[in-house]
Amino acid sequence: MMAFPHFPARQVHCLDGLWDFAYLGDDIDLDALDVRGVEFTERMPVPGCFDATPAYAGRRGTAVYRTTLRVAPDTPGLLSIGALGMWARIYVDGQPICEPTLPYSQIGISIPAADFSTREVLVVSDNRFDRERMPLLEQFFDFYAYGGIFRSVYWHELPEYALDRVEIVTTDLAAGRIQAAVRFHEEFSDTIRGRVAIDGGAFAMLELAVDRGTAVLDLVIPEPTPWTPQAPALHTLELRVGKDAITERFGLRTVGIKDGAVTINGEPVKLLGYCRHEAHPQYGPALPLDQLVQDLQLLRDLGCNFVRGSHYPQDPRFLDLCDEYGMIVFEESMGWGQKVEHFTDPAFQDLQIIQTQEMVRKSYNHPAIVMWGFLNEGASNAPESRKLYEKLAGTLRAFDNTRLVTYASNHPLDDLNLDLVDVVSINCYPGWYAADRELVAPSAEIVPTLDRIRASLAERGLGDKPFLVTEIGAGAIYGWRDPLRAHWSEEYQEEYLRVVCEEVVANDAIAGVALWQFCDCRTYASARALMRPRAFNNKGTLDEYRRPKLAYRMVRSIFRGE
Repeated sequence: MMAFPHFPARQVHCLDGLWDFAYLGDDIDLDALDVRGVEFTERMPVPGCFDATPAYAGRRGTAVYRTTLRVAPDTPGLLSIGALGMWARIYVDGQPICEPTLPYSQIGISIPAADFSTREVLVVSDNRFDRERMPLLEQFFDFYAYGGIFRSVYWHELPEYALDRVEIVTTDLAAGRIQAAVRFHEEFSDTIRGRVAIDGGAFAMLELAVDRGTAVLDLVIPEPTPWTPQAPALHTLELRVGKDAITERFGLRTVGIKDGAVTINGEPVKLLGYCRHEAHPQYGPALPLDQLVQDLQLLRDLGCNFVRGSHYPQDPRFLDLCDEYGMIVFEESMGWGQKVEHFTDPAFQDLQIIQTQEMVRKSYNHPAIVMWGFLNEGASNAPESRKLYEKLAGTLRAFDNTRLVTYASNHPLDDLNLDLVDVVSINCYPGWYAADRELVAPSAEIVPTLDRIRASLAERGLGDKPFLVTEIGAGAIYGWRDPLRAHWSEEYQEEYLRVVCEEVVANDAIAGVALWQFCDCRTYASARALMRPRAFNNKGTLDEYRRPKLAYRMVRSIFRGE
């Protein structure tokens, strides 16, 4: 399944499948590595994570992937890689062309034309933690960091006037008016002719006044149908210019805020859902399409209308499915618990901005996405954080002023940057990381803590912003039942989530919740796992194989109003 956009007129080669593979070990000097001497003795699937396979489970080191393809000679190309982990160096025809340092981000690499047909793509993938080489992902993060090529790889043969994206914004919902920013692969200025078709209808001729690679069109949808979570209607736009064409899918909808609630098309929506990692014990983050569908079926069965993509840019196939299912999305760029030293590191700051820009560029046309976020649980209570938080919030608004800006804070009483956001998103675990550690099952802490947080926000002049609980939950080991209903029992998790869900549904002052979390997922492989039995984060309402715990039926009944 190729995610949108589609390119129906150009030759696009899908490079998914078995690639030549070699694992070089954990002591490779990447600066001295000569890939010409690599002996490929195995095959490895792409997409996939080499360290999720039995032969290399848990190994940290350097691996090399290689494949070949045949293209038209003398034709420039675009190599698109959906996501890599963690650091990579990419070669084409034996020549190094880039070193991606953005785990989980989609990258596009321009490839010069060659006078021969067979092209070789080689990827050095290194999953060792190295803050100097790869500052965005570190060992202390509470999710497992895999190596490999996580998402699909494509080689595009680019014609003249090659199209990159068409970014679509609803300008008049009732009339079906949109504005379409046409982005070309190359930067040029000229007036050129094109044709556009909406929803598979007849093509209409038009002129594009291109200024530095961008043209802006104002168009009307002939039979406009708004996108809503209950009726997720989708439209398509196909643009043809010269020998190229692009098909974008989008939804007509607006996002806003009213009386402390998030609105879609002017109507308030209570957000009920989960945080979800792209994780599975067999596949790591390289989930097959059927697993993505199963996850959304389970979320829908639970009565959810909302999912938070934790804590990195999401698989575009999953976002396409969310568009179709009417599942509202909070997408965030990668961040987890960054400290003061990160906010004073220029390399870290630059990469945060770049990956956030790339996330918006990739996901711009998904109507399901209503808010962007960044820097989950960063040290936003430290004055040193202000500059980067301002830059990231400003970057999001500069690239897309049609959605809401937020970030998930675990400093609800002393956060210094919440004035920058549209939605106050708070991560908290009262009654799990309990204030009174002598109580066996302290779920009574939950509601008073949420009340205290909202009161503090109001005192600081933030009470008019929507208040969203973006993490809250309790751990449970699948299958462990306990008459004491103690921590880690399915019974305590069920009771805990009952209190949370009933409070969120009944309290109009809470805009919604993203329960932590949808399913258990692998985390620390270090001694930090002493806080994570089985080396998994066990707060899932389902286990890592999507088997429901006791809490599943209870959450379902409350979210569905049964």
